[in-house]
This record gives sequence, structure tokens and C-alpha cells, in this order.
Amino acid sequence: MRSAWLVCFDLADDRARDRVGRELLKFGWRVQESVFEIVLDSGGELDRLKHRLQTILDGETEVRFYRLCLDCRKQSRRIDGVALAEFPAVVII
Repeated sequence: MRSAWLVCFDLADDRARDRVGRELLKFGWRVQESVFEIVLDSGGELDRLKHRLQTILDGETEVRFYRLCLDCRKQSRRIDGVALAEFPAVVII
């Protein structure tokens, strides 16, 4: 089952921050400097992503995953009232 996530992090190490960002871009898009919206196809995919990020982080743990209800996200708006793009938006790799 597909699931949407908001992933936020605050990492002091520039290299780790860049690597985490590149990994997350494989699953979604950057909405702010260290905030990503991603879509995963299964719980197993989430576990694999977390494992890959843990190997990059080498002990740092300030990466947070917030589950986004797909129906609730459809009601999300920017400050100017514009609706957010529906999942999946176009992602070109």
C-alpha cells in the first residue's frame, strides 16, 4: 500500500546532509532545504530507506518521518491558498 511521508532533518555534517538529501530525492521531492515529501510503495520500502539513511548518518538520529494521510494531504494548501500537487506529482529521474 502506498504511503506518503514528510521527512525532516537537521544535520550538522554537510556531507551527510547532502547524501541524505540525494537519497530522499529518489522517492519524492524537496519542499524546503531539509524537508522532503516522499511516497513509498510498502512498509518494507520504508524500512530499507531508514536502513540506508542510518548507514549514511553513522549514529546521528535527527531524521524524522511524519506520516501524511493521502486524503488529508489533498486538503493541504500553501499560505496563498493554492492546493499542493497531488501524489505523485511528476518526478523525473
